[in-house]
Amino acid sequence: MEYPVLLPEPGRASQSTLTAADFVRVGLRWRRRMALMFVVVLASAIGFAFSSWEYESSMKIVIKRDRADPLVGADQNRSESSSQLTEEELNSEVEVIRSEEVLKQVVTAVGLDRMASEPLWYRLVPGRTASPEDVKKEKALRRFAAKLEVTLPKKSNVIRISYRASTPRLAFEALDALSRAYIQKHLAVHRPAGQFHFFAEQTDLYRKRLEEAERKLAAFPLTAGTVSGHQELEIAVKELGGLQAAQSQTQTALEETRKRIETLERQISSMPPRITTSVRSSDNQYLMMQLQNTLLSLELKRTELLKKFDPSYRDVVEVDRQIQQTRNAISASQASPLRDETTDRDPTVEWMRSDLAKARTELTSLVAKAESLTKAIAAYQESARRLNTHSIEQQDLIRTAKTLEDNYSLYLRKREESRISDALDQSKILNVALVQKPTEPVLPTRSPWVIVWAGVAGAIFLSVGTALVSEFTDSSFRTVQDVESYLNVPVLADLPPLPQQVRLFLR
Repeated sequence: MEYPVLLPEPGRASQSTLTAADFVRVGLRWRRRMALMFVVVLASAIGFAFSSWEYESSMKIVIKRDRADPLVGADQNRSESSSQLTEEELNSEVEVIRSEEVLKQVVTAVGLDRMASEPLWYRLVPGRTASPEDVKKEKALRRFAAKLEVTLPKKSNVIRISYRASTPRLAFEALDALSRAYIQKHLAVHRPAGQFHFFAEQTDLYRKRLEEAERKLAAFPLTAGTVSGHQELEIAVKELGGLQAAQSQTQTALEETRKRIETLERQISSMPPRITTSVRSSDNQYLMMQLQNTLLSLELKRTELLKKFDPSYRDVVEVDRQIQQTRNAISASQASPLRDETTDRDPTVEWMRSDLAKARTELTSLVAKAESLTKAIAAYQESARRLNTHSIEQQDLIRTAKTLEDNYSLYLRKREESRISDALDQSKILNVALVQKPTEPVLPTRSPWVIVWAGVAGAIFLSVGTALVSEFTDSSFRTVQDVESYLNVPVLADLPPLPQQVRLFLR
């Protein structure tokens, strides 16, 4: 028996309002499809819930920097790295965990490759070169990598690792093998093999080279005749500077002395050797007295003659002439008095002559001193050049010995650090620690009832959807309103549904 329903066709206006009874009739009409969909979805959910049980095991690894491995380098004052780990270093450790080599070790140790099978599609690939064992290992490796989860929480140096497997034992063994493989890989990456042997060889090499350099440095004073070339060079340069200054002063004194000698000689030649020290003028009293007495006598004689003779008498004239001569002599004596002059050597000339003699003596000594300074400067210059060469050689030996000593100390310290690191490695003291070891899980990661109830909800939703889709896609007429609405003509009569027996008979 068909149940009419008032559902509008797509694109047509609905002429009645849908009710709950209409939905019930739709469900009844398509009950077989709904039941089939419900059973299929629910059975699939139940099968998936009870066939895909997975057990998850997890562990946590903390990355720290409690110990520092020796750094290979020639700078022994290089600052050690900070104890704070960077995000790049943590991400590098994550990549080490997920490296193919580590995962292959786990797959081989646990036997996941033996559990895998060769894909069917791979058998159809032409030109295969890999063996079935390699294919199984690669397939097991991909499955293991897909189910392995490695997370790095923010602002933390802890790495969380989890793995899902079909059995609790398999999940535990896989993570346990992964922890061992990662620690070995971490040790191989951060502690290259052969460091102690390398540092030991370098230590012996630099010790021998340092001993040889020290022997050369100790024998240098004997071969070069210089104990400390740098200090002796400084002393020689200081003395050379003093001699050059003395030479300059001596040359200046020579020029001054020569000019002083020339000046003194010129001044001495232009000055008289003697000077008048005193001049005294006086009359000749004895002569004047004689002349006056003679004049008086002559005048008395003329007076006596005038008494007897005439002035023109020859004797009187002679006496007058004598009187005149005497008077002229007196006048001449009075006009030219006696002059007494005293002379002596000039003290200035004598001083200049003495200074000239001193200057000439000083000039001789300055010439000898200049010659001596020239020879001494030449000797010190030659000594300075020799000491400079020896100082450079000695400084080169000292630098070489210092460098070799620094390198020897560096490699000696590195060798000891490497020995300590090897001892720590043997004691399993690493910068990696398992803060949470993997354990064998007890319960699966998901409860099967959750999947079952999710399957029930999905089955109901898909069943109802199947009925609605079937109803909207069905184009048959079931009611009088459907016919009138579609043909737009009135329906005169409708026949009731045929009984079941009649329909069976008609078939």
